[in-house]
Amino acid sequence: MRAIKTKLSPVADGELTTTGAVVQRLRVVVAHRAEEILAEVPATLRHLRTFLLVLSISVPLFLVGLVAVFWHFAH
Repeated sequence: MRAIKTKLSPVADGELTTTGAVVQRLRVVVAHRAEEILAEVPATLRHLRTFLLVLSISVPLFLVGLVAVFWHFAH
């Protein structure tokens, strides 16, 4: 994950005294979380692609096998 420009640091109890400071801190936290979530998107898409590939191979093979078993019992 790439470095975040704004450093997140623990805030002392008395530091956030104005609404503007609270809003600024919330913006920093939201931006940080959004970056973390967006960093996970490519990995999630790769996992989804792999899942769809496995599904597209295994389901037809299962159905062919099922037909073969039923065919065997029918004769």
